[in-house]
Amino acid sequence: MSLQNIHSDLKFLLEEAISQKNYKKAMDIITKLIPPSFNSDIVEGILFKDVKKIVSSKEDLENILLSTRVFFEQKEELLEFFDMLLKYGFRENAISYFEDLITQMNDLEIIDGFNNLLTK
Repeated sequence: MSLQNIHSDLKFLLEEAISQKNYKKAMDIITKLIPPSFNSDIVEGILFKDVKKIVSSKEDLENILLSTRVFFEQKEELLEFFDMLLKYGFRENAISYFEDLITQMNDLEIIDGFNNLLTK
């Protein structure tokens, strides 16, 4: 079996686990792919762009919030995440995330964006 076939099979299994919303299985696959020497320095989580693909209900979002951390590649994604939290009724979670975040960075665009979302 070639390395390319193994990679293809693992990718298929990972996509299948995500499509079935079996996040524990997906994280197990990812964890097994990472060499043990790196595991101690890696914070497990999911990219927001993947969250958007997965979440179609309040329960989906709640499962993600309870099981993993969400990472953002752009600040626009952060505002989308806040909007998603508010849309599905997680107002307190959105405020908590915002309060934790604002202590780490001072970005007026994020502050204004969050305030606009809260006033909708």
